[in-house]
Formats: sequence, structure tokens, C-alpha cells
Amino acid sequence: MSSGTNYMSWAERISLTISVLTFFVAFIGLTLSDSVSELIEKSDIVATQDSINLKGLTDSSGYIDTLNLRNRGNAASKNMILIVEFESGIPDYELSSNEDVGKTDVSGHRLRVRMDRLSINSSLSIKMYSMLPVGYEASYIDDSGNYKVTSNNGTNQRSLVDMILLLLVIVSLLAIVWIYRRASESALIETLENHQNEIQERLREVRDEIGNIEVVVKDSSGSVTTEPDDKGVSQRLADWMNKI
Repeated sequence: MSSGTNYMSWAERISLTISVLTFFVAFIGLTLSDSVSELIEKSDIVATQDSINLKGLTDSSGYIDTLNLRNRGNAASKNMILIVEFESGIPDYELSSNEDVGKTDVSGHRLRVRMDRLSINSSLSIKMYSMLPVGYEASYIDDSGNYKVTSNNGTNQRSLVDMILLLLVIVSLLAIVWIYRRASESALIETLENHQNEIQERLREVRDEIGNIEVVVKDSSGSVTTEPDDKGVSQRLADWMNKI
């Protein structure tokens, strides 16, 4: 490949440089997007929210809202306290989890749910019923700090970034292969042309040598007599070379 770069134009060399840099940056970004998250042990609690208006679905009226929390990190959330701040009064609610749910307390418009831990891939669900739409904000506190509960859209955004990085890796790799292939073809064509010119030059030298030999033979013999249908060896060789 190093020999192929000698036959590249400046535009091709610039394109190659950009493609190589893009490939390495995208490849490193794609690798670190998974590697870094795996190396750092921490909880990552995301929320899935759902709201259903019962009007028109059943004979009852009102709203059923569901807040589902899941730990998608690589470490458990220890001594966790979930804090849900409602915009108005606290609706009727029901808690469910595959972990032990601790003490809950209500203060004003604030609901606190305590848990010893929320393990990896474990979840906590709160179902709420109210006659009016339920508005709230959720956060949690654990041994590692105080955090806002984020939507599951973060996962979709991360997947989109990974797809873009993967696309950049593929496109830049194809561009690198195409540029080198084009340069290799140019190098091969130029090499073949050089060999052809060299062969033609060798043939001219051979014909000149044959001509010089004939002159020497004629000068040494004084005169050359040939039959009409009989050619000398040197003449036949010269004719064959001319055909080439």
C-alpha cells in the first residue's frame, strides 16, 4: 500500500487522510461507548411513564398513571430513597417491586419510598389513580448521590449515536479501500507502460546491433551474393525483428 500512495494525487491523499481519521475516531468512540460504561460500576435508573384516560374505555372516569423504574446499570442502588413530587395532592397509589420495599411516608405533595437496594435489572413500579391528570417529578437518593430520574429516551439516543458511529466506521473503511484500490490500479498501469517502453527500447537496440553486424559482414567480404529465394541468417533475423 505504501507504494500505491506514491501514485495518489493531492486530492486523493487528503481524502485518504480524512477517511483514516474518521475511521479511528468513530471506531474509538464506538468502542468506548460500551467499554467505559462497563468499566465504571454504578447504578443507572431510568423511568418509563404511562398514562391512561379511563373515559371512553370503561364506565369509570379518571386517569391511571404508571411510573416504572428500572436499574439498567452494572451496580445496585443501595439505601435508595425515591422522591416523587406531585403538582397537586397525592393520588391513590400502589407499589410493586421484585425487591423488598421499605417504609413509605407522605409529606405535603411529596411521596418518599425507601428501599435497601434496587439490584441490577430490578424494577419498582408505582400505579396511581386520580380523577384529574397526574403531574409529578421524580428523583432518588442513594449511597452514590442525588439524581433526577431520567426518561428511557436516553437509551434510544445512545443507540442512535452508536448507529451513527458504526455507519461512519463502515463508510470510512470503504473509502480507504476504494482510494487504495484506485491508486494500486494506477500504479499497475504505469508499471506495465514502463515495461512496454523498456521492451520496445530493447528491441530497437537489438535491431541496431543486427544492422551493425550486417555492415561489418559486408565490409569484410567485399561483396555479398545471394540467391533470389535465399536470405541470409542475419536478414531473416532482421525481418523477424521488424515484424515484432
